[in-house]
Amino acid sequence: MKKETIESFKLSITWTDGKTEGLANSLPEYLHNELMIYFQELEDLREEHDNDMRDDEYNFEDDKEVQL
Repeated sequence: MKKETIESFKLSITWTDGKTEGLANSLPEYLHNELMIYFQELEDLREEHDNDMRDDEYNFEDDKEVQL
């Protein structure tokens, strides 16, 4: 079975004046590295799920806007 991998991600912020700014292209290296570790963990969990190696379902989470 082919392993599914993460192809892309988006990260943006919304300012109080309604303007939005994309951040994925300008992440500090340490944040980018942490995200890559997290994405690898997600890929591993998904692979385990797809190969019936886990009892728990893999949850495809909906996107959520977090208010600060």
